[in-house]
Amino acid sequence: MPAFLTNTITVVIHTPIWVWPLYGLLLFLGFQRTRDGKIHVSRMLILPGVVTVLAIFTFIGVGQSALPAMLLGLVIGGMAGWQLEREGATRRLPNGSVWLRGDWWYFGQLVIVLIFRYVINVVAALNPVLNANLTWHFSTLLISAALSALFLGRTAARLRVYFTTAQAKLA
Repeated sequence: MPAFLTNTITVVIHTPIWVWPLYGLLLFLGFQRTRDGKIHVSRMLILPGVVTVLAIFTFIGVGQSALPAMLLGLVIGGMAGWQLEREGATRRLPNGSVWLRGDWWYFGQLVIVLIFRYVINVVAALNPVLNANLTWHFSTLLISAALSALFLGRTAARLRVYFTTAQAKLA
């Protein structure tokens, strides 16, 4: 068996078992966003909420020295996510639920986040010396935070439409 295949199998076997159901659930939720659909506003917050929790755990794991990289990544990703949300992709329905236009980019974005986080953790486990390298450490944190914040920016743009529509109906 080639060394690459052996190494890949070793990495997959040593991945904590909870990672696979979590990734499966996140991919399922992301795939559901590829079709137009009506959902309750709280359901729209599930995926960004999970991504936020993962980002918080990352921050807790690395400590306060990473705060500038994390904040910069959150600002960059949040602004980009806000801009990625297309006009007319979100509508508040009369019953208070939300209509969302199907979007393959949302699913692709999720896949990129999951692959990036997985690869970074594998590389760090295989080569722990990289964690001491400040350039590696802060650049991966910045990218991870920016990728996570893309979801937050898009969700914020959707919530703006949701609440603006509600206020317009009250006026």
